[in-house]
Amino acid sequence: MRKQDVFGRKLNQSKPLYLLFIVFAIVISAYFLILAIRNSTMASLHAEQTHIQSQIDDLLTSGQTITYHEIDEIIPYLPSSFNQASLVNELTLVRDLSGLNLAENYQLSITDGADSPFTKSLPDTLKFVQISLSMKIADPELLLDYLDNLLDEDRLFYVDVVNVSFGSNNEAVVSMTIFTFYNDLNLG
Repeated sequence: MRKQDVFGRKLNQSKPLYLLFIVFAIVISAYFLILAIRNSTMASLHAEQTHIQSQIDDLLTSGQTITYHEIDEIIPYLPSSFNQASLVNELTLVRDLSGLNLAENYQLSITDGADSPFTKSLPDTLKFVQISLSMKIADPELLLDYLDNLLDEDRLFYVDVVNVSFGSNNEAVVSMTIFTFYNDLNLG
């Protein structure tokens, strides 16, 4: 190698080595800095995930309290009359909230004065309304949403029978029998 450049100045052969060492030191320190930042970010995200998961668990356990009542206990809280139009509106709202507004062959049959679905003897003022419902749905999982939304309504519903027949293309034909109640105090 040459010891002088074209202008006659002395060449320092160790200068590129120093430059290479400085670049190497910068790259190594940047690597460790990036690792430290990533680890602290991962630790904060893990702590946040744990906090959110505990909140979800708290919500799920608090929402799972179910109280069971005997039919005799809830009779005074039942409506005293039956309005078929409002029931149809409620069922349509439940269907739409569940994403089943495009369900094919949606058929609804309401029978006032149906027989009791229970074996226990109940007062004569308690009247039963049988709802027969059938539809063809493209996504069978929406049926669970339908049942959840139905049970979340203010009106008391008793789901007696649910039949699901699966067809091609993951479609399902659903038929169900549901009961609702009212306490007819005007037995005139």
